[in-house]
Amino acid sequence: MQSTVQEGRVQRIVCRRRGAMTGPTLIAVAGIHGNEPAGVHALRRVAEGFERHEVELRGEFLALAGNTQALARNVRYVDVDLNRHWHTHDSNGSRPQSAPSQGVGPSTDDVLVEDIERMELLDTIDAAVARARGEVFCIDLHTTSGSGYPFATIGDTLRNRSFALRFPVPIVLGLEEELQGTLLEYINGLGHVTMGFEAGRHDDPGSIDNHEALVWHALVHAGLVRARDVEKLGRYRQTLRRVSRGAP
Repeated sequence: MQSTVQEGRVQRIVCRRRGAMTGPTLIAVAGIHGNEPAGVHALRRVAEGFERHEVELRGEFLALAGNTQALARNVRYVDVDLNRHWHTHDSNGSRPQSAPSQGVGPSTDDVLVEDIERMELLDTIDAAVARARGEVFCIDLHTTSGSGYPFATIGDTLRNRSFALRFPVPIVLGLEEELQGTLLEYINGLGHVTMGFEAGRHDDPGSIDNHEALVWHALVHAGLVRARDVEKLGRYRQTLRRVSRGAP
């Protein structure tokens, strides 16, 4: 039977800041896989950075924890993989439906933990899109089980490619064709700009640094903050260049 225990859940909204001036919206999602907490730690650092420094913001920045119950348990997922559990709107504009379990997780009629997580994420993201006062960007932060170079992934549209090429990291194309039902596939299907980022190994503290550097660059490249207002932007860029050195 599916687990529906919700005690000890990680807070969904890590940071929400809305500038006085109109501008783009950047939604950052981390920990959609619960054994990948580095992105959540990085988003908390970014939130603290906003608190410590007076950074003028245009538009809105929304940082979200993905699978809060799996994060609390430090497992990839509870019932099914939340990042294979999204489907684009149908012709009637309805919201995503549950994906077939395909042999993963329980097969009873009870509500899946990831159904609850997905619908909460949808409510939060839909609300942000509804109040957006400019273009919407979404980045999805991940880590890997093995060592390797950090890299970005995109659905290969001109707008996604234009955005991703602003970051000093390799871009992997075609991965989205192998993975179905991902969050970014869903959001990209709504017409927004999306990019995924694999920052390094799950348990490497450097993965947190890489995510933090990436998020600050995303805030600048999406047009929410000015480069001159990010005190350590040069250091963040050096971080991404250093960890990507030697990669294709």
